[in-house]
Amino acid sequence: MQDFLFDEATIQERFKDFFDIADKFCDEYNEGQDVKVEIDSSLLYLAVVAIYDDVARYKAYHLPNPIKQKANPIKRAAYAVKWLMHFSPLIFPQMGHATGRHAPEDADTLANAMFALHFAMMNLRVHTGTNFSLKQEMHFELIYDLLYRGLTTDSLILLFDVVSALAITGDVSSVIE
Repeated sequence: MQDFLFDEATIQERFKDFFDIADKFCDEYNEGQDVKVEIDSSLLYLAVVAIYDDVARYKAYHLPNPIKQKANPIKRAAYAVKWLMHFSPLIFPQMGHATGRHAPEDADTLANAMFALHFAMMNLRVHTGTNFSLKQEMHFELIYDLLYRGLTTDSLILLFDVVSALAITGDVSSVIE
């Protein structure tokens, strides 16, 4: 199924896109930090393959013309969060080494949650055509939920759908009566 939707060349292009976004994220994340976060490219590649396997399954089972139609960007964002959190491609290679410099415990998990949410919000901004941001409290709560609660892909899809509807309309009545 995946082979007819995303060939190796397409996966390589997507991987390069993800790598570029992750690289820019790491540059911003590392400003002023002693211990630097880096990209484990093999883990990022595995995440990209898994994301596009999910996208391919979605397209094959839910779209009438999966080869020509694009996947729902909200689902793509949720799949990205799921697999970026699973593979955790951002790492702190200096942690625990003889350098004596250590990042705080769970720093790699936190960096990956921040990156996953950053990537999802980028996708939702493009989808909605709105340059919105989550309020800081909501942003922190969502990162906390990614770290310590079992958010499923379905719950992320619902959340991102609501956030997108609010971003498009600017009106809470677009999602509640």
